[in-house]
Amino acid sequence: MNLKLSICTLLSSFITITTFAQELANPDTIEPIKFFSPPKPITPNIALGYFPENQFDRTDRRDYYFVTENIDKAFRPLKINSGFYGKNFYNAISAQARGANFYGIANLNHTKANGYKDGAGHDVDWGYKRFNQSVILGFVPSEYQEYKLTYLHDNIDDDKQPEFAMDPIKTERHIAKLNARWGKADLSNTLQAETSFIKMQRHADNYTLRENHAQNIYLDLERKMFNFSLKHDYDIGQFHNTAAISYQHDYFNGERYLHTPRRDILNGYRFGDVHINRYRLSNTLSYRFNEQHKLGLGLTYEFNEAEVRKNTTRLANPMNPRLAFANPQQIWQAHYGYAFDGKVRQETFSGELQYDYTPSEYQKYSLTLAHIERVGNHLERFNSIAAIIHNTINGQLMNQRPVAAIVGNPLLKPEQHNFIKLSIDTKNDAYNDYMNSLTGQGWHIGGDLIFDKVKDLIIFDRARNQRGVSTQGGGIITRNVDARLFTAQAYAHYNFNAHWAAGLKARYNYGQNETDGRALYQMRPFELMAQADYKDYFSLGSYNVGITARYVAKQHRGDFDKTKGLGIDNHEAAKSFVVADIYAGINIHDKYGVRLGINNIFDKRYAEFISGDHVVALSPTAVVNAPGRTYWLSLHAAF
Repeated sequence: MNLKLSICTLLSSFITITTFAQELANPDTIEPIKFFSPPKPITPNIALGYFPENQFDRTDRRDYYFVTENIDKAFRPLKINSGFYGKNFYNAISAQARGANFYGIANLNHTKANGYKDGAGHDVDWGYKRFNQSVILGFVPSEYQEYKLTYLHDNIDDDKQPEFAMDPIKTERHIAKLNARWGKADLSNTLQAETSFIKMQRHADNYTLRENHAQNIYLDLERKMFNFSLKHDYDIGQFHNTAAISYQHDYFNGERYLHTPRRDILNGYRFGDVHINRYRLSNTLSYRFNEQHKLGLGLTYEFNEAEVRKNTTRLANPMNPRLAFANPQQIWQAHYGYAFDGKVRQETFSGELQYDYTPSEYQKYSLTLAHIERVGNHLERFNSIAAIIHNTINGQLMNQRPVAAIVGNPLLKPEQHNFIKLSIDTKNDAYNDYMNSLTGQGWHIGGDLIFDKVKDLIIFDRARNQRGVSTQGGGIITRNVDARLFTAQAYAHYNFNAHWAAGLKARYNYGQNETDGRALYQMRPFELMAQADYKDYFSLGSYNVGITARYVAKQHRGDFDKTKGLGIDNHEAAKSFVVADIYAGINIHDKYGVRLGINNIFDKRYAEFISGDHVVALSPTAVVNAPGRTYWLSLHAAF
C-alpha cells in the first residue's frame, strides 16, 4: 500500500471522528439550521497553515492560495509555523516520521486571541487562549492490514463572548480514536473497524471576565461519547456493497449553580444526566452499468433510546426549605403540558437513491433523491433551564422569569427531509488544480442545487401557546414545523497560464416556515466571493500575490421579531457589505516561507448575519462587528 496515501487517508478520517461508517442515507449529513458548539478541533492536517478562529468573521480564507503550502503540507521530520494576525498570535510545531511499515505525526499549536477594533474604530472585547496537542501513529504490517491510533487534546481558556451573558472560562476536550483495516485498500473485500472516545468538559460563568451586577451564575457541562462501528465492503461483478453496523453511547450532564461568597448552590440541570444509546444498520448497494453510468441505493435504520436519569431529582433550596428548584420533569410539564417519565425511544428510516453520470474523467453529474430522518440533538430535546420554583407545601410551580427559559422538548418528532439534489463538476483536460494546469489554460466549474421539503423540522421558537406549548411566557422552546429549504451554490476556477488564475464562489439559501408562514432564522444571505492570484519563480524559489473580494447581500428575509418568532436575527447584521483582503507568500527552496497580508483593507464596518455559535446564544444581547483592517504575517519552516 502507498504509505503517503495511507497518511492522507488517516488525516482525512481524523476530521470525521464521530462519523458512522456508511455512505448514502447518512442522517449525520443533516444539521440543525442553527448549530452551537465549541470551536472545531485543529487537526494535524490543517495546523500548519491555520488562521486563528473568530466566530464573528466568516470570510473563508482556507482556499487562499499560498506557495508556502508546499512547506506546510510536506512530509518532513520537523515543521514550524509562527505568526501574528492583528493582536492575535498563532504558533504550531509538527514532527513527522515514517518507515517501511509505520508512520507517526505529532503536533502542538497555541493561539492567543485578543480584542480588536472594528471598522468604526470601536474596541471589541473578545479573545481566548488555546493550546492543542495531537498525535497519530500508524502501523501497516502488510498491504492487507493497517492500524491507526489518533489522540487529540484541545484546551480553550477565557473565551470571551461579547454577544452573550456568559463566557466559557474553560473548555477541554480529549479525543481518542482507533482504526483497523483488514483487506485491500481498494475496498474490493475489506473489513474496517473504528472505535472512539470523546470527553468534553466546559465551565462557563457570568462574572470572571466581566462586570456583573446581577447574581453570579456558573454552568458546568460534561459530555462523554463512545462510538464503535464495523463496515464491510465487497465487490460482486459490477456491484459494490457496503454494509455497516454502529453503536454510540452519548452521556451529557449540565449543572447550573448560584455562586455566593459562602457557598455554591445547585439550582438547575441544563441537562439532567442524559444517556442516549444509538444503534444503526445501514447498507449501500451500487451498480456500475459501465464507465459512464452508476446507480446507488442506501438505506439506514436507527434506533435511538434516551434516558434522563435526573428527571425528577429534588433540588433543595437551602435559603428556603419550603421552596425547591424545579427539576427537568417539572420544567417540561410547565412548558409542554405533559409529565415526561424520563425515557423516550425513537426509530428512523432513511433512504437515498443516487445516479452518477461520468461521461469522462473530467466530468461528473449526479442526481440524488433522498428521504433522511434526523433525531433532535441534546439542546433541542433535553435542555431544561428555567427560573421556576416549586412550593413544596402546596405543590405549586412559580415561574419567576418566563422569558429567560430555554427548554427543549423530549418528545419532538424526528425531522423528515425529502430532497432532490443535482450536482455538477466538470473541468477541461488541462486543469489539474487551482494555479496548476498541465499545459495551457485550465478551467473548472461546478455546483449544487438542493430543494428540500421538510416535515417536522425542529426549530427554536418563543412560547406563545402554540399547538403543543402550554405557556405564553415568551421563553425559548423547541417545536416541529413543516418547512421548505432551497440551497444553490456554484464555483468556477480559471487558470489563464502558469502565473495567473481567478476564481468565483456563490451561494444562496432560502428557508420558509410553512406552518407559520414566516421566514426561517439564520438563513445565509446571497454571497459572492471572487479571487485573483499570481505566482512566479525567482532564483531562490517562488512567490505569490492575491486579492479577494467578498460581497454579502442584504438579508430581507429573517426571524427578526420576538413577538412572532424566535427573534434571533438582527436588522443591524442584515445589511449588505463588501470586504476585501490582499495577501502574498514567499517560498525559499521549499524549506522557508513567509505569508503576509491585510484583511479588510478598506477598514469596512460590518457584522455577519449568521451570529456567533460557540455558545448557545439563542438570544444574543448585542451585535458584534467583524474586525476592521488587520495586518498579519507568519513564518513557515520545514527541516
